[in-house]
Amino acid sequence: MNKHILKFEFKSLLNNYSVLFFGLFFPIILTSLITIGVTKNIPLAYLNDVKLSILYRINIISPISIFLIGLASVFAKDLEEGVYDRLELFSISHLKMAKYKFFVYFLYWFVCNAIYFIVMPNVLDIDIEFISIVKHTCFIVILATTMFLFSYGLSLFTKNYSIAFGTTMVMYFMIIILSGMMGVEVDDLPNFINKIAKILPTAHFSSQDYLSEISASGRLNYSFLQNLLVFLLIALIFFLASIYKSKRKN
Repeated sequence: MNKHILKFEFKSLLNNYSVLFFGLFFPIILTSLITIGVTKNIPLAYLNDVKLSILYRINIISPISIFLIGLASVFAKDLEEGVYDRLELFSISHLKMAKYKFFVYFLYWFVCNAIYFIVMPNVLDIDIEFISIVKHTCFIVILATTMFLFSYGLSLFTKNYSIAFGTTMVMYFMIIILSGMMGVEVDDLPNFINKIAKILPTAHFSSQDYLSEISASGRLNYSFLQNLLVFLLIALIFFLASIYKSKRKN
């Protein structure tokens, strides 16, 4: 790997303060506040499961913030200003650049995720199985990759900061609202909106079955995994189409 490109990408990421906040601190703050508000009247026998559900549910905000909004807010602006046109003169393709970006953003997310699962179980005083964290993280990796491919593809396809950032922001709020992360459960949404929400794989993170599925004795939900993979495939096709479009234009 080219250390100069890695240094440039890390510097670009760390200069984006919104990614630093929403990727690391916001999920921790939101999980704490929601837990305090929700668990006041919960019977002691159900308290640990309720806290675990909130813990896993809010955790998906971090990869969505980092890989969807964070990437688009920086990459689309640089593309619009022609920063990456200079790199293409040195035979550094967008496919190669995507590998560098994914490595940098994935490493940052992994650190944020590790901090989240080290800090929050102690703050919330809950019992959590390590195997559950591993299973959950595997699903999050698929989700994060999907967000990255779509955000990279959108930025490259439009090369316009306003369009790319505006689109990802709308997607971000739709995902967190329809996935039950803003205080309204998925089942409590109006019937029509509820049907739309259940199409999204992110809504399953808020379901009652998810905790049992990722437990040590839990079985894999193939329908949920298939849904995640379908969205990953759609994002991959869009990503490859954007690279092909960029090559044709060049």
